[in-house]
Amino acid sequence: MGILPTAPHKPKSRMSDYVWLVYGPPGIGKTYFAHGWPKPLFLATEPGTAALEAADVAVNSWSDFTNVLDALVKEKHGYMTLVVDTVDTLYNHCSSHVCEATGWLDPQAGQYGAGWRAQGREWTAAISKLRSLSMTILFVSHERRDPIRELRGKKEIDTGRYYVTSALPNSARATLHGAVDFILRMSLEADGQRWLRTQPAETEREKVEAKARGSLDRMLPATVLATFQELGRAFGAAFKPAPEPGKE
Repeated sequence: MGILPTAPHKPKSRMSDYVWLVYGPPGIGKTYFAHGWPKPLFLATEPGTAALEAADVAVNSWSDFTNVLDALVKEKHGYMTLVVDTVDTLYNHCSSHVCEATGWLDPQAGQYGAGWRAQGREWTAAISKLRSLSMTILFVSHERRDPIRELRGKKEIDTGRYYVTSALPNSARATLHGAVDFILRMSLEADGQRWLRTQPAETEREKVEAKARGSLDRMLPATVLATFQELGRAFGAAFKPAPEPGKE
C-alpha cells in the first residue's frame, strides 16, 4: 500500500479533533473554564485547581511531565481532556531540564546557540507527544502585554499601545502557537461577563493575538461567552459537517 492519499479527507468537525490554547490575566477564571471541558485531567504546574473538585497531577519538574505522558499512553483511563495548566511553568521546567542535562547554568551558555537549539528540540518534541495523545489537548497560559514601539525616522518611540499574547518567551510561544489550532484570549468586559476572543483584534489601545481554524463559511464568531457550553454551541454551528450533495 502506498503512503500517498487517494482522496482528500473531510474537514474535521469535532472539538476533540483540534488542539486549543486559552490565555488571559491571572485569576480571571481560565482554570474554571478548563474544568468545564469533558472529563478533564489537569497537569497542574500551578495550584489553580485548589478550589475545584478536579482530577489533577502535580507537575513540579520535567520528569514529572514525561512520567505522566508515559502513564497516559500505557495506563487505562477515562479522561477525555488533558489540561496543561499552565504551559508557561511547564516551559520553565523544560528549560531547567535541558540545563541540568548539559551542565549549563542557562541555555544561552551553550556555544553558538547550542543551548537554545537543545531547548527548542525538547520543547517541540514534547508538544508533538501531547498532540499524539487520543485526548483533547487544552493549554492554559497567562497573559503578556508588550509595548508596541515604532521607528520614526532614526528614533524608536513608544506608541502607547500594547501587543497582547500568551506569556511564553518568544521562541517557545512561536512553536506552541504554530502547533495549536485555536488560540482564545479570555477577558473580563464592561458587562461583567468573561468572554473569549477567537479572532485577532486591533484597537487604539492594543493588538490582541487570537487564532481559529476554519474558512470564510466555517468560522467561529469573533467573541464567545467563556464557558465550554457556549464555545461548544458556537463550534457546532460553524463546523457542522456539510450535507452530502443531493441531501440538503
